[in-house]
Amino acid sequence: HNMTISLEEKYRQEREKRLNEKGLTQYLDSTKSAAYGFITDRWIPEGTPIIEPVSNGGNCKIVVFGAGFAGLVAAVRCLESGAAKSVDDILIVDPAGGFGGTWYWNRYPGLMCDIESYIYLPLLEETGYMPRRKYSSGQEIREYAELLANKYGLYPRAMFQTFGKALQWEQNHWTCSLLQKPKGKPEKQFTVKADFVILASGGFTYPKLPGVPELEDFRGSMFHTARFDYSLTGGTQAEPTMTNLSDKRVAVVGTGATAIQVVPEVGKYAKELFVFQRTPSAIDVRDNRDTDPEEWRTKIATKKGWQLERAANFQAWIENHEVPPIENLINDGTSRIPTLAAAFGSPRDVTMENLPKYIELMDELDRPRSDKVRQRALDVVKDQETAKALQAWYPQYCKRPCFHDEYLPAFNRPSVHLVDTAGKGIESLTSKGIVANGQEYPVDIIIWSTGYGSPVAESLAGKAEMTVTGREGQEMEALFKNGDLMLLHGIIGHDFPNLFSIGFAQAGLGPNQMQRVDLICQSISHILTSAEKRVGTDKMIIEPSEEACEEWGNRVAGTAHLLAAMAGCTPSYFTKEGEVNKMTPEQQMKGARSSVWGRGYTEYARIVEDWIARGDMEGLEVAAA
Repeated sequence: HNMTISLEEKYRQEREKRLNEKGLTQYLDSTKSAAYGFITDRWIPEGTPIIEPVSNGGNCKIVVFGAGFAGLVAAVRCLESGAAKSVDDILIVDPAGGFGGTWYWNRYPGLMCDIESYIYLPLLEETGYMPRRKYSSGQEIREYAELLANKYGLYPRAMFQTFGKALQWEQNHWTCSLLQKPKGKPEKQFTVKADFVILASGGFTYPKLPGVPELEDFRGSMFHTARFDYSLTGGTQAEPTMTNLSDKRVAVVGTGATAIQVVPEVGKYAKELFVFQRTPSAIDVRDNRDTDPEEWRTKIATKKGWQLERAANFQAWIENHEVPPIENLINDGTSRIPTLAAAFGSPRDVTMENLPKYIELMDELDRPRSDKVRQRALDVVKDQETAKALQAWYPQYCKRPCFHDEYLPAFNRPSVHLVDTAGKGIESLTSKGIVANGQEYPVDIIIWSTGYGSPVAESLAGKAEMTVTGREGQEMEALFKNGDLMLLHGIIGHDFPNLFSIGFAQAGLGPNQMQRVDLICQSISHILTSAEKRVGTDKMIIEPSEEACEEWGNRVAGTAHLLAAMAGCTPSYFTKEGEVNKMTPEQQMKGARSSVWGRGYTEYARIVEDWIARGDMEGLEVAAA
């Protein structure tokens, strides 16, 4: 009977199975996660002191929240442009114990970046660094973040193990209330006054755990992949020989982008491995390889501006431009998925009228690739029942596409078992293990590979759990939740002077985060230096007019229908776990104004670059403080 139903019908059935009534509430909130010890920093010893580059109650020109790549690039662009006269103008604050952001926390075995390293690692031209492989390991990426921090002298300016709690605008500066939480020592309140604040706190900030009943009943050990516990498994990030698992039954819960990388590694060592699946990922060929220094010199890093140009080429293929670039420079799995335009936007001329046609075109374009990926599961995995359960029945643009050459073969090991829950997920925990499909699976260790809070469900303030209060008590996350937070170019908002966001909302987005991060950082440093020239002092107040923000919000809303194909998707963090479909028309309209630029990152970048080039700072009001 399966052969007779159409692909659309099959997709619809699979989606219906997975629409969880609870939406985002099916996850534990982050305070509970903390109580279970899921968020402790495993990577620094107890008693690691906190450097205080600024005295308690002191001033700093630019305070950057986040020590990942966004924070690093923000600091570097401010230094290069003269927005910061020296590193002493900058303070970087981060709860982690070091630089790297998500690459600081994530050190699980098999960790790798899915985007080509030559365009993902920022500032390669400035550092002259050559990545070791086409797709870098997590360790190399973190070490590169440390290299950047060292090159630009940022270590002495970083206050680690420190949480931003509240930001309050007062006349001409932001009062930043911080909380230092040194490992194994008492907490301490700390205040800094900032002339300018840059929110570089990232999209994947807190680990997400399913709200499973009886979580505390389990007597074995458990941890989240973002806090991988090598003391239990044996090995280190550099040498993940997890020999302690040889007599252990291990569960990996989740089959998203993380699990794809973890499962083959854990599968090599565990006595038995059970992989619990709600929805399979679509897994195409990875084909990673070492960087050839000759090719690097003669074909890749050949001229000034090569990295920006290469990144733009990649993005043009993603957006399915009507006139594609002559050559696909990256020529990998991601750049060959023209239907990612449904998730990230496209410059094609799509209107509400021809939208159904466009969605049809997307699905037609998608089918050959999705068929090929489904066939790959059948070809690689010997047990055909397991192979079928590993097939992805949704268009490629619905979830993050995955690339791996060891994941599917891992299921050919007799010790590796797939527990497919047909979209339902696990039911509960017992003292001995996990209950799924009405059956108990006894395990010694549970590895939660369940991802992060949705990058689109909160403002940067909400994601970092900071209360940001602008003029007249306007609260950033509350405005965002109501669809009333309007940021010019997604960067700076009315009622929030001198505060810059390196975020997703109202900005252009592509699979390669670094492109957007660098563009926004260059925009911020341009605003700071131009404003200073205009008013003749660096004590100033910069704020967009309400009209400029409104107009930008309306322009963003005018592009939102280009992302409409997403509403028919299987639930994921792209669709806020399906919550997008339950909104009223008014909520959808407001949501449209605060969504991403629907005509693709390339067009967004052109708008911002032209705005910078004009140099008149249109839409911004600048006054001496």
